[in-house]
Amino acid sequence: MKKIVLSSLLFMATMAQAQTEENSVLVGGGLALQTGSGNSQFAFTPTVGYFFADNFVFGGTLNFTNQKLGTVKNNSFGIGPFARYYFGNTSTKPFVVGEFDFLSSKSTQTIANVSTVTKTNGTRFLIGMGFAAFVNESVAVEGVSGYSFSKFKNVDGNGGFTLRFGFGIYFNRRTA
Repeated sequence: MKKIVLSSLLFMATMAQAQTEENSVLVGGGLALQTGSGNSQFAFTPTVGYFFADNFVFGGTLNFTNQKLGTVKNNSFGIGPFARYYFGNTSTKPFVVGEFDFLSSKSTQTIANVSTVTKTNGTRFLIGMGFAAFVNESVAVEGVSGYSFSKFKNVDGNGGFTLRFGFGIYFNRRTA
């Protein structure tokens, strides 16, 4: 019995290391849906990254958000880089993350059949920590928490705590 447990632990340790090794590729993202009385939001955030070194990935993120709050409809698009550094050799790997996005937003407010359209550009950054919990050799459920700050042209910036969940598919040399 001890040999089976030891062999299983050793296999899990080497399996987890393989997912974040140099020359691996990360493809993932998340979906968000929120509904309420007179308000709804849908967000889609695909990501892709390349491991330049063991446990260090650098890549890009797209952000698509559609939101309705009362009489205001907002569509926004963002694009930017991200970097992560993973720790440990277990099936759940914590990481630190930094992200920076360039944002474009279009808001339409309709009052008494009169619509006002506002377009603006801005930036967003996030610094935080997360985890990748591997459910098999290539797929992980991911969570990120941290501080996010957004600033749009001619508008005061705002920031605060962010918590999000998503997934990642890790392609590496061993499985390719």
